[in-house]
Amino acid sequence: MESAGNFNLMESPLEGTNLIEASAGTGKTHTITGLVLRLVLEKRLSINEILVVTFTEAATNELKERIRNMLRQAIGAFSGERMGDALLDDLVKKTQDHDSALKTLNEALMDFDKAAVFTIHGFCRRVLYENAFESGSLFDTELITGQESLLKEIVDDFWRKHFYKESPLFVNYAINNRYSPQNFLSLLSNGSAQPYLKIVPQVEIPDSSCQERRFKLSLDELCKAWHSARLEVEKMLVSDKGLNRNRYRKNNIPIWIRGMDHYVASRRYNPLLFNSFKKFTTNELKVSTKKGCGTPVHPIFKVCEGVVKAQEALKEVFERRLIGLKAALFRYTKDELVRKKEENNIQFFDDLLFKLHGALEGNGGEDLARALRVKFRAALIDEFQDTDTIQYDIFKKIFDVEGNILFFIGDPKQAIYSFRGADIFSYIRAKKDVSLQYTLRKNWRSEPDIISAVNAIFANADYPFIYKQVPFKPAEAVEGKTLNVLTLDGQYDAPLHLWFLRADKFQKGDKPITKTLAREVIPGAVAAEIARLLGHERKGGALLGRRPLIEKDIAVLVRTNSEARLMQEALSAIHIPSVLYSTANLFDSHEAMEMQRVLFGIFNPNNERFLRAALTTDMMGIGGEKLCGLVEHEIGLEKWFAKFKEYYDIWNKRGFIQMFRCLLFQENILSRLMFFPDGERRSTNLLHLSEVIHRESVNKNLMMSQVLKWLSEQRDAGAPRLEEHQLRLESDENAIKLVTIHKSKGLEYPVVFCPFAWEGSRIDRSKNVFTFHDEADDMRLTLDLGSKQRDEHRVFAEREVLAENLRLLYVALTRAKSRCYLLWGRFRGSGTSALAYLFHHPQLPEDEDILGDIEKKFMGLDDKDVLLDLEHVVNKSSGSIMLSEMPLRREKKRSPMKDKNVALVSRKYSGAVDRKWHISSFSSLISPPIYGDELPGRDAIRMSYSPDQRDLEDSDLEKPPAGIFLFPKGVKSGTCLHDILEHLDFEEKEPIVINGLVAEKLNEYGFESRWLETIFDMIINVLSMPLDPDLKGLKLSSIHKKDRLNELEFYFPLKMISPRRLERIFHENGTQAANDITKAELTTTRLQFAPTRGFMRGFIDLVFQWGERFYLVDWKSNFLGSRIEDYGSEFLYSTMEENFYFLQYHIYTLALDQYLRLRLPGYSYKDHFGGVFYVFLRGVDPNMGAGFGVYRDLPSPDLMKALRYEMIEKKLIN
Repeated sequence: MESAGNFNLMESPLEGTNLIEASAGTGKTHTITGLVLRLVLEKRLSINEILVVTFTEAATNELKERIRNMLRQAIGAFSGERMGDALLDDLVKKTQDHDSALKTLNEALMDFDKAAVFTIHGFCRRVLYENAFESGSLFDTELITGQESLLKEIVDDFWRKHFYKESPLFVNYAINNRYSPQNFLSLLSNGSAQPYLKIVPQVEIPDSSCQERRFKLSLDELCKAWHSARLEVEKMLVSDKGLNRNRYRKNNIPIWIRGMDHYVASRRYNPLLFNSFKKFTTNELKVSTKKGCGTPVHPIFKVCEGVVKAQEALKEVFERRLIGLKAALFRYTKDELVRKKEENNIQFFDDLLFKLHGALEGNGGEDLARALRVKFRAALIDEFQDTDTIQYDIFKKIFDVEGNILFFIGDPKQAIYSFRGADIFSYIRAKKDVSLQYTLRKNWRSEPDIISAVNAIFANADYPFIYKQVPFKPAEAVEGKTLNVLTLDGQYDAPLHLWFLRADKFQKGDKPITKTLAREVIPGAVAAEIARLLGHERKGGALLGRRPLIEKDIAVLVRTNSEARLMQEALSAIHIPSVLYSTANLFDSHEAMEMQRVLFGIFNPNNERFLRAALTTDMMGIGGEKLCGLVEHEIGLEKWFAKFKEYYDIWNKRGFIQMFRCLLFQENILSRLMFFPDGERRSTNLLHLSEVIHRESVNKNLMMSQVLKWLSEQRDAGAPRLEEHQLRLESDENAIKLVTIHKSKGLEYPVVFCPFAWEGSRIDRSKNVFTFHDEADDMRLTLDLGSKQRDEHRVFAEREVLAENLRLLYVALTRAKSRCYLLWGRFRGSGTSALAYLFHHPQLPEDEDILGDIEKKFMGLDDKDVLLDLEHVVNKSSGSIMLSEMPLRREKKRSPMKDKNVALVSRKYSGAVDRKWHISSFSSLISPPIYGDELPGRDAIRMSYSPDQRDLEDSDLEKPPAGIFLFPKGVKSGTCLHDILEHLDFEEKEPIVINGLVAEKLNEYGFESRWLETIFDMIINVLSMPLDPDLKGLKLSSIHKKDRLNELEFYFPLKMISPRRLERIFHENGTQAANDITKAELTTTRLQFAPTRGFMRGFIDLVFQWGERFYLVDWKSNFLGSRIEDYGSEFLYSTMEENFYFLQYHIYTLALDQYLRLRLPGYSYKDHFGGVFYVFLRGVDPNMGAGFGVYRDLPSPDLMKALRYEMIEKKLIN
């Protein structure tokens, strides 16, 4: 590579392979259009012989228009007009035959529709289509915009193939460590589309049967020994005088003992030991014994030590199995993705690149390259810093030969799209290969002092972009160019304002400023400064050149959508309009959540709970007080039931979009939303959402239930986020622009704020999967799934993150034309940020751990040290940087510029929030990290294996599963069965009526009609089963419709409860029921919710009255096994205990008891409550005897009295 210095558009030779590094604002687009013009005039190339490739469709359209305009101007210049363009003037002087030049230019303009200006994907698609035979492409291949649905299908297939045949022990371990199909799908986002991706470690899936067997044997030994040793062990641990009581507190020992009781009694092989298990091991006792004292000795301690060692060995091999499975997933995905695309004759955008690359590398590749060189005699590749190995290889193969003209144009300092596959190291490799390298350094965008300020910041470091191959060459201002400088009251300030936040101004002591505090104070300060700048406009003081500064001159650049929302809220609070240019996804918006609620209400027009949820959305505008009035006066609510039934009918008969249009106009939704400060944003999101739903429902011919299922899947936090679903711009009116840095690239703004550039560069330490470029393998992109060199590789990955953050900072600062605001201070976590490196660690560390060195030095600085380093940079800026403390002003609200409705903004709450007050549910108590709010008619899926989901013995395989045991498992199946039973008349005798309901529901939930007979048989079994052998005649088929309540929702005021308090209640009030379930096993080792109070909420599937008594029913669709025997009483008991269902029905009984006390005169629990039935739908069979498949209990009056006293907050009951 030869460095040829600054690129001279008029003189540089048009030959060979060239690289032009164009810094920000240096006229890159003008250079490309000038090159095209010179190629047309000097090389006499036709317009379709010049290939121009750029990054996006928008850039393609802009380039086409700019080239067309350049040709028009050139025609004017050669016709004698004065165009005022140096390039055109020079070409006119150098060209002898003006008539010939005019003819050439006119031909180029007339043929401009043939101009070869493409995106990279557009170029590949054109080549493959025009050379289908040579490339092996099919003519009718469908191009898809996203392959997420294919990837999901592949991951689901992989999960079924591998995890369904795994041992329950391993599956339990994987699921308890948060592995799931969704987790594996997210894993593929780490470069599954990169054909050159290397995966480490590449290991086979190890066999874990030996470690599993050893672990099971050690547990079996513990189970045999524990019962006889229990009392002796407890006595020894409590009374031993040699134990360190800080480690073995006497009040904790009974809890640990009960934890071991439960672990042993559960009869399951759980690879996750409870928290205090190690307290029973020899090693833990040794380290907890005082000096000079003897360590307690008992055989059980050695047994527990053996369990821990076996569990550690098991955990180690399980982790290696998971790494092996992850590596296998990538191999499987690579093969399956190709197979499925060929099978369906579809291809994704990146497949176009892979296919062309493969064609060029394969047989006939040289012929194809030669044909393309004949067709395109020159190529200009724009935005080359965003290339990757595949793209570079394509252009190198085609054009990097003698006699061809190839220009790569880009700026490595602006390579910020690694998340899209852009690879700075491919650029660095290309840089070594080119014949000549040029630079563009004259900045035509910004005023000179802004250029000086940016130069001072980046020149402060020896290697400001980390890698020596990406040097920083200071930009130069254009001499004599008139720019619009910003003045306030006639005064000119330094254009870059560096705001410093002093830690002691916000908190006591010398600790760094927390991110939470920074995000509270910074948006308000920025908004106040914007108001100050705009406020001068009223007096004619704030001028941009000679005109007043206005809102759309100002941009706030952020990294994340959440930062943009913070700024929008701060600006909205003082009535400054803003518009969001964001990469946020439509399905993460508030409007998507509201749309889902409204559509659920319309789909369930007779369900009051769904109706109320829909009405209270901002879309529908029914406030709490109005809703309360509707509920009290049933006529008002009936009108809404009727309306939603009409919308249901329109949707069902005429489709989604027809229904949605009716809803919009009849309910005045858009007008209502416009009363909010962000009304345009809300309206835009809602209309965009309706378009996307309509397109999906039409393209895939979705039924109503399938539309709702699809919408729920899209809103799932783990679902892939497609670029086509990014938020649209709500308005282009005069407003402050809130823009992510990625979106701002290529744009410019008179005034720029960078309020959040202090974020750090650390990769989350809990993230065990990450990519980096391997120096030992020619900087090849590598995915580390958990190698032994993971810590070393993480250092490389974090260095790459820091380098990209430096490039992002460069992009942000170089957007400013006249003024820029930058914020800095000692923020927590900012020691690894781009600014910390530039301001406080200007020398590149000699060791590899750059971030560690920067962070270590920054943590040793106080505010005075930080200010000294900042002053050093300011002093080198020649007065272009002004350093000051961030002003803490409270700006008065401005009057809106236009006469428009503005919603009132509520005052900010400054009181204390009771963090223990919640609306709780059974689900939230048993597993707070996993479960959300409890939903009606849903069996919670506990991610563990019951003792009966064991390895199948040979005898289990003799009889294949049939009937209801084959009905699919999962949430959808359970919801479907619940829905059928909710709408079923238990007294119905006509099979045709029952089958009609079943067929409707199966269709609604997307099940095939072949299940009709199976579900019908199940229903008949459930209805005809005697529920209790002691209560003759009690069958569901004998329950009148008027004597039952379905999906009874309840709330009751809840006192402060905790796991220990619940344990005590059950212990003290008769814990032994007829079913032998030990209800006392509610120890903190199993229930781990934080103490809570507020309200308890839930849904009882069915309440019915039979005789004088009331009964509670819960439908369970759990799959306990594929034989009817798996639903016998002993298996039901263990399932009830395993899933905490006994706690659930005591809560439900308490709620029903309270309800009846308020509604039924003369009610008493003993006389009027009949009991609880948990009906396991798959296992109900009257032929197996009365009550088979049904769990029964009647909680004792004493226990219910204690629960009522301890749990219900009576002060809140009317």
